[in-house]
Parts: sequence; structure tokens; C-alpha cells
Amino acid sequence: MRVVAGVLSLLAIMVAGRVWYLEEQGNFHAITPGEAYRSAQLDRDELEHYIRKYDIRSIINLRGERADKDWYREEIATAHALGVRHFDYDGIGATRPPSTRDLAKLLALFAAAPRPVLLHCQAGADRSGLAAAIWKEVVDGASASQARRQLSLRYGHMPVGPTRVLDTFFDAWTSAGGGDAMSGVPTPARKEN
Repeated sequence: MRVVAGVLSLLAIMVAGRVWYLEEQGNFHAITPGEAYRSAQLDRDELEHYIRKYDIRSIINLRGERADKDWYREEIATAHALGVRHFDYDGIGATRPPSTRDLAKLLALFAAAPRPVLLHCQAGADRSGLAAAIWKEVVDGASASQARRQLSLRYGHMPVGPTRVLDTFFDAWTSAGGGDAMSGVPTPARKEN
């Protein structure tokens, strides 16, 4: 019983440490270095830091337009002050995958957004994870298994419970042909390998 309690305590400490780390650094990670990055909602100072450090040219806000929220107004002002294009997209929820129409909109944003681009949601785990996985497959031409790594515990995504719907969607989408199945949708050119 003591061993089980010790293991559970250690696991709880590790999970709490990871959550603290992700929150403290904004869950910022490269999807494709020099091309695309992902994060949680960043405050003004964090956003300025990452824009300058990685020469970010555009932001795709996966939380949608929220003009009544302080974080949104701050993000818009920061992007404007630094000459960064800003796009709002609300076609993915943490527990709601995109419809075909919403997926087409996301792929069109991938094609239109100047690079490097920053994709973000609230925690940088679920919506950002699915968008990053789609980016890896469609833009980078990564295999489904490589792209699927963007939806993982490493980024704070829990593939159980209500957010599991995003994993199920991605697996079904890639099984159906993924980005290749989106005929007629303006998508960014794949990078040459």
C-alpha cells in the first residue's frame, strides 16, 4: 500500500510540475521551426517576446473573436503595434472537432497567413494540438503518426475524457486521406522533403 501511495504521489508531483512549467512558459513550442509555432494564450510581455525572438508575422487565434475580453484586446493591440497580422478562428473547440466547412477555413488560413505563424488557444494543448497536427500533415507532409504527436501529453493534451474527440477526429480524418481529401480547398503548398 505504501508503494502504491508513493507512486501515486510521485505521479501527482510530476503532473503538477509539468502543468506549472507549461503555464509558466506559455506552452510555446515549434511546430515547424521558422514556419509555425504553437502556444497557450500569452500575455502582452510573453507575446512580444516570442514575436521578436521568432520573427512571428501572423497569429491565428483559435479561440475566435472575443472583443469583450481583455486578453483579446491586448493581443490585437500587441499584434498591431508590432506589425503582425491577426486572424480569428473558432472552428475547433477543446471538445468539438471542426466540421468540413470549418476545416476548409483553417486550411485557407494556413495558406493565407504570413509565416512564421503562431497558432494559439487558451492552454495550447487541445485546439492548438489538433491545428498543429493538421499543419504537420498538410503543410509539412508528415505522416499521420508523426503529425499525431502534436496531440500528446507533451503539450498538455489529455487523450481521454471529453478532449478524446479531437484524437478520434484526427485519426478518422487521416484515415480518410487527410489533407489530400480536401479537394478544392486552398491549402498551402507542402514543403519539399
